[in-house]
Amino acid sequence: MINLLIADDHQLMIDGIRSTLEDCQDIKVAAEANDGYQVLKILDDRSDINVILMDINMPKLDGLDCTRMVSRKFPNVRIIALSQFGEKRFVKRMIKNGARGYLLKDSSKDELIQAINKVFTGEKYFSDRLSLSLVTQELKAENTKSLFPKLTEREREILNLICKEFSSQEIAEKLIVSFHTVEGHRANLLAKAGAKNTAGLVRWAVENDLID
Repeated sequence: MINLLIADDHQLMIDGIRSTLEDCQDIKVAAEANDGYQVLKILDDRSDINVILMDINMPKLDGLDCTRMVSRKFPNVRIIALSQFGEKRFVKRMIKNGARGYLLKDSSKDELIQAINKVFTGEKYFSDRLSLSLVTQELKAENTKSLFPKLTEREREILNLICKEFSSQEIAEKLIVSFHTVEGHRANLLAKAGAKNTAGLVRWAVENDLID
């Protein structure tokens, strides 16, 4: 039996999914939540949840951040993103944050059940209407880490300060290092981001959720 948690801030959506799955013998809607904090509380209180249908756009704590937190704290819980948005940036961020699947909200009953079953068994599932090339690209990036190059702790620290509009000299004074050391880290960050200038570096950091 798959114990499902539905997380969505629209009760009509939750009720609709519950109704859709009520005659499915292998899937039980075991809990529901209207924001990310409720999801975390439910998982803290009970250990029987297997799969979460996670709405991306929720109040208080959205599905993007909640997915990242759940993946770290409850690694055995599988997450399927549930969204009306099929844009690359949402798919990419949900995969990066730990989602195992991505469904559009107007998916069919058969597709919903198939996605839940596949993700429960450890597979990945993405909506048929998402571009095949998009999904392939993101999964390849997930496996090779080429899209998200590993940053050292110091590089992350400097990247955050750059995004907060600190100059190299100000960063050097704040971290008590030399100006040339900061410039060296800046050059490494530009190379890892494939960016030509600071504006491109900041855009890369924002798109890939690298800012604290």
